[in-house]
Amino acid sequence: MHDSVALQRYLQRHTETDLPRHSFAHPHWHDVVIIPTYRESPALLETLTRMPEGTGRTLVILVLNRPDSDSDTQANAELRRALQGQPLPQAQRGSVPIQCLNEHTDLYLHDIELLCGPTPAALGVGLARKTGCDLALQWMVAGGISGQWLCCTDADASVPQDYFKQLDSAASDAVAGIFRFQHMPGEEQHCDTATALYELRLHHYVLGLEYAGSPYAHHTLGSCIAIRADAYVQVRGFPKRAGAEDFYILNKLAKIGPISRLSGQCIQLQSRHSSRVPFGTGPAVAAIVAAGRPEDVRIFDHPRCFEALRALLASLPELSQSPDAALSQLFVRQGLGATVAEQADAALQGMGIRSGLAHCQRQSKSSAQFQRQFQQWFDAFRTLKFIHLMRDAGWEQQSLTQLDALQPNLWPVMQPPYSLERLRDGLLRLNHH
Repeated sequence: MHDSVALQRYLQRHTETDLPRHSFAHPHWHDVVIIPTYRESPALLETLTRMPEGTGRTLVILVLNRPDSDSDTQANAELRRALQGQPLPQAQRGSVPIQCLNEHTDLYLHDIELLCGPTPAALGVGLARKTGCDLALQWMVAGGISGQWLCCTDADASVPQDYFKQLDSAASDAVAGIFRFQHMPGEEQHCDTATALYELRLHHYVLGLEYAGSPYAHHTLGSCIAIRADAYVQVRGFPKRAGAEDFYILNKLAKIGPISRLSGQCIQLQSRHSSRVPFGTGPAVAAIVAAGRPEDVRIFDHPRCFEALRALLASLPELSQSPDAALSQLFVRQGLGATVAEQADAALQGMGIRSGLAHCQRQSKSSAQFQRQFQQWFDAFRTLKFIHLMRDAGWEQQSLTQLDALQPNLWPVMQPPYSLERLRDGLLRLNHH
């Protein structure tokens, strides 16, 4: 990869320490996949042996970790023993022990728990992802990995046969790619149904952002992300957080370049109970299961929230010319009802939009520049906050049943599996599993 100033600064100031450093006489791998691993069973090995073939050999970096909030020192022992006792041929890349998973895939185990002890709980999966990506980055620079993508996924994911090929569909200037995904039924119907509903909620939110014209209309699942190495260093890697590390790195990446929604087969995620992270799919599924009737659980943002967002973004050309204009009047001209327009205005005033607009005007010489500056300021985090403020203003979250009654034709049609109709049908099938 390019020996840029940003790369050298990252390697000197921001990369994780105590990573194995090696020089490679020639590239051994083209593709690299980083997988954080905690409390996984040895069955993970079988999944890894099915890793598809890429352009050349593939390196899987498995980052074994345990948060210090888990006092069970044996949490990773079973998988560790399985990896150590696996009768797979090993090769040496310098002094690095590499296991061969199949004829085109190698495995390197980076065991944070053994090397450094348990991870501070507040750093969690974010530190594990960053450690794996930093290691891959160092080996790219050292000449061992010739590709430019850092592919990130999870231990409960099965990647499709066209996984690496899909990266070719990314825009030439894309800083990241998002793979499509779907959760597969497991062995427990209640968990399957709850997971299907939560998946629908994830798609619904992205559809809402797309309907509104937001540039942040993409999924933010750590199991479905690929990041260009040069973009990774520009945003200083994954944030070291116990959760939402995927959301925050994509929020930063979207500000420096486009994020491509990749086309091809879906990554298949397991429907299962999980308490590995404090929020996200696992806790959300547990809450839905506990509620009893999934279809009546209120987890979908009200369509009015997205209509308000759409009115705001559609008003940007006019705001670029008159940043002091009354927002509620602009929103009404965009077709928003007077009450919703006033609520959206109040929410934005509370978020400091006037200072944000003033900043955008100072930094811009044209309407196009103003709009780009605003999208930087009104990023994925502020977008989410705005949706929450509209919810708190009276547009409460809806159940699936309520949502069907509210918006039969609101959302644009997307390719499967992102259509609401397909997902709704899938939920019904799971209910009769």
